[in-house]
Amino acid sequence: MALPPETAGAGAPADVGPAVIAVAIHEGENSAMQEALNRLRGEALSVGFEVRFIHADTPDTPAAQLETLAPGPRTAAVVVFADQAGAVDAESAPSGPRQLDVWFLDRSSGKTSVAHLRVADEEMDRADVIIAVRAVDFIRARMFDTLAYRLATAKPPPPPAPPAPAARNRAFLAGGLAILGTSSGFAPAFLPYLEVGYQVRAWVRVTASAFGLGTRPELEAQEGNLRIDQRFIGMGLTFTRWQLRRFLPHADLGAGAYQVVAEGIVATSGFQGHRITAWSLGVRACVGVTASLSRHFFLDVTAGTLWLVPEPRLYSVGTFVASTGLPSWTGTALVGARF
Repeated sequence: MALPPETAGAGAPADVGPAVIAVAIHEGENSAMQEALNRLRGEALSVGFEVRFIHADTPDTPAAQLETLAPGPRTAAVVVFADQAGAVDAESAPSGPRQLDVWFLDRSSGKTSVAHLRVADEEMDRADVIIAVRAVDFIRARMFDTLAYRLATAKPPPPPAPPAPAARNRAFLAGGLAILGTSSGFAPAFLPYLEVGYQVRAWVRVTASAFGLGTRPELEAQEGNLRIDQRFIGMGLTFTRWQLRRFLPHADLGAGAYQVVAEGIVATSGFQGHRITAWSLGVRACVGVTASLSRHFFLDVTAGTLWLVPEPRLYSVGTFVASTGLPSWTGTALVGARF
């Protein structure tokens, strides 16, 4: 029987691919062997094995050659066909061979199996097909055993690498409205508020904030009516600890520069048209909660105090006019985006 084009010899180097069933053939194989070889290849391919045919001179005891045939890490099993001693010669028997030995070596377990196949006299008209089918049935069962053993003893694949942590949205930008009230008689002011920040750790973030250019509260003072314009710019730290579902409570501490500009507004007052500017250090302390609207957007509200040091006091031509009070209270409502 001529070797198929893809056949590799016993010394061929193994390459990466499916496990191999090596089948030893020799000159003078009979029709049953040829039929079995053709059927065997189809069966092996169907369960994930590759069949390779190798030339071998089979001695009286095929087991003597099993260990030396087709070495290599990919060789899962070796199959040798041999006529039984005393069998009818395949060439002289008019109806085909009557007996055949099939030797099977499982290289994974080192176990050797042998089947002695015979055909009854009444089946001689189909002897080659019957022996071939029985030989393939025997080998097929051994192949499944080999495959099961390889799967049972194979090293489990390494666990998949943990997924890379999703990039956290550390930076954020938020805008909204601030309310600033005083204890000296001015009405609360509503001011546009802007805040940017960066999450340094899971429990703390750094922020920069500013408000101003909002409503301008008025006050009737002894020197005449006046209105004030307030601004603030500062830095701070936001501390978080526990997250409750979508809600993240936090505490804010910060400091910055506070400016108040007062202007006289009553025509009958000598203070009309005068502008007074005062600066103070502002220290903020607030508590609040952040509610996540989605992965990238959030809503944040806070309430707290703004302690001004020193307290801004407004003087006109050396005369005290008003002060903003100490402390002031503040609150914010923001919508922000993380990125």
